[in-house]
Amino acid sequence: MAPGTGPRVVVLGAGVVGAACARHLADGGARVRVLDPGAGRAAGSWAAAGILSPSHPERLPDHVHALAARSLELWDDLAARAPQVELRRPGVTVLGGDPAWRDWREARGLPVEEVLWTRADGSAEPAMRFPGVGLVRPPRAAGALLGGITVEARPAPPLEELRARADVVVVATGAWAAAHLAEAGLDLPVAPRRGQMLLFDRGRLGTILMEPVNEGVAVPRADGRVVAGTTMEDAGFAAATVAEDLDRLERWARGAIPGLGARIDAWAGFRPWSPVPAPTIGEVAPGVVAAVGHFRNGILLAPATGELVADLVLGRPPRVPAAPFAPAAAG
Repeated sequence: MAPGTGPRVVVLGAGVVGAACARHLADGGARVRVLDPGAGRAAGSWAAAGILSPSHPERLPDHVHALAARSLELWDDLAARAPQVELRRPGVTVLGGDPAWRDWREARGLPVEEVLWTRADGSAEPAMRFPGVGLVRPPRAAGALLGGITVEARPAPPLEELRARADVVVVATGAWAAAHLAEAGLDLPVAPRRGQMLLFDRGRLGTILMEPVNEGVAVPRADGRVVAGTTMEDAGFAAATVAEDLDRLERWARGAIPGLGARIDAWAGFRPWSPVPAPTIGEVAPGVVAAVGHFRNGILLAPATGELVADLVLGRPPRVPAAPFAPAAAG
């Protein structure tokens, strides 16, 4: 299909999932508009850690892992075109043991290493290392995917109004998607789950670090800074950070990470939770396609989600089976 000759598509949401949908649709010849209500730092795409590994993989169905595998291939392609996303593979080190995750990897022939982790006080403790797990810089991902696609930053009008001007509307508004889905007749309770994060100006951290018992996670940036978190809160759309929570996260980080510097920033963002253990991707109503409910795995799954949406809209054979992600499966 020649560029700009395909269906007229409006993508609601310019986070990483919406940006991936817009990119693949435009590359496939669709005439794409992107509308974004402007969640800023509260958007999951901005606030995420950027880990390219499924969260709690043993709890996810096989079709999510198939989507993740395809997405990792597409992340490699994107990083080659847009090095600013800072794709690196520092691996994951898990403190305190996570036997379910270890067993899941070993059952699939994925490497697991027994290592020692040195804490800030010099003490060492046994840990597991999962080599090869990747990491990207989330705030840069959506922009890299969008490229030259213009984003109209304004509130989204009703779906009926958008449908009158487009052949297809793609709903990819993350934690804010429930209202748009309800307009299309889908009762899928997508809801925000707040997560708070901290940024430190330095730290001796060469790996993604997790300590499940303390709900601690830390990632090293390419510039030497360290991001640490996180919380999981049903706080509605209250985007403010909570001092007590930040202090607790900082205590964990300072105990776990050697050479941690000054705290220089903090923020809160909203994960798009849903009761379904997989994103919902597919036609909700005639001319309305959903790409929602990615919860903790939005950064990981975004590129393949965008490709699958484009496959469905443009009538192409999907690279990943679409049926398990359809709204009917969510019900």
